[in-house]
Amino acid sequence: MLRNTRSSQGAHIKVKVYAPAFSSFQHLDDGNFMELPEGATLNDVFRRLKIPLPLRPFLVYTVNYEKAGLDTPLDNGDVISFLTPLAGG
Repeated sequence: MLRNTRSSQGAHIKVKVYAPAFSSFQHLDDGNFMELPEGATLNDVFRRLKIPLPLRPFLVYTVNYEKAGLDTPLDNGDVISFLTPLAGG
């Protein structure tokens, strides 16, 4: 079980992130965990992963395997996944 951590900058949460390949991974540790300030939303994860704005509408993103919006608040231990729909013919 993950615990909230406290630093000089306030409480933090840890979330597991399954990020798309074109993301910046600098904010993820070896276990794909990202530390965020308490009260963070899915939009904060997007910013830290540096997902380009033009690509965001084409992604499906989930929190704990349920479709979520960018303003979805995150809790300690949440699992965030990004899916890229495939198309073709």
